[in-house]
Amino acid sequence: MNHQEPQPCQTNRQSEVCDRLMPPETGIVVVGHGTADPVGAAETADTVAQVAAILPNVPVELGYLEVIEPTIAMAVERLADRGCKKIIAIPILLFAAGHAKQDIPQALQDAVARHGLTVQQAEPLGLHEQVINLARRRFWEALKGRTPIQGGSEAMLVIGRGSSDPTASQQLWGFVRSTYSPLANVAKHRFAVSFVAAAKPSIDEAVTQLLQGDNSRQSVKRVVLHPHLLFHGHVEKQVDGHLEKAEIAYPSVEWVKVPRLGAAPEVAHALVDRGLACLQARN
Repeated sequence: MNHQEPQPCQTNRQSEVCDRLMPPETGIVVVGHGTADPVGAAETADTVAQVAAILPNVPVELGYLEVIEPTIAMAVERLADRGCKKIIAIPILLFAAGHAKQDIPQALQDAVARHGLTVQQAEPLGLHEQVINLARRRFWEALKGRTPIQGGSEAMLVIGRGSSDPTASQQLWGFVRSTYSPLANVAKHRFAVSFVAAAKPSIDEAVTQLLQGDNSRQSVKRVVLHPHLLFHGHVEKQVDGHLEKAEIAYPSVEWVKVPRLGAAPEVAHALVDRGLACLQARN
């Protein structure tokens, strides 16, 4: 995978702010979800490498919550071996759900307790401006070169990973409004959200509602699927499976998939911003 260099001006600004705020003997563990998919794992590692490049004077380690190594415990141990007494944990997560609220904090506390360290956890990426701008860019990349729809309507289906957290739908709709409300060119679209797992509606339910529901006032000619995902993995493969089914079930509809965010510089800069905000809150 080709490493993407962070933007120099922003990199310098973030590095200077971090040098000013970062207490001595403090390191960063960037927490990935963990995936057995080699592409997703490579994208995660690439993103963390970009974070380390933005902050050359700070020890940075990658730790995964599950599935693959290095684990969070391994990352904390490496930081302890590098002389760190305090840790800022930055989760590579889009929204605040079970992993951010429970699993990661517990794993971090267990790990730092073994070494007598302290840890402070940054917020998930959420609606960070860099993430929103990147999501818009991915949308335009998906539609580049496609002709306007004539004699029908277009629909947008934004897809989340899914969570049992009761705020899952609210958070995804917040992403939809932040990403698409300012874009006049998509004002004609009908919007819906769905989830791959653990939340409703499912992708199949949302597709049926968009194409057959009472709100379908005219024939839908194009559906843009926007999976709001960071890296390649099992969830994106499930989305692709649903897309294949939809293409067979509705052959008269043009189906367009928006690419995942991926290991873009915007993601790395947003992660660093979350870490800096955590430092500022503590200071």
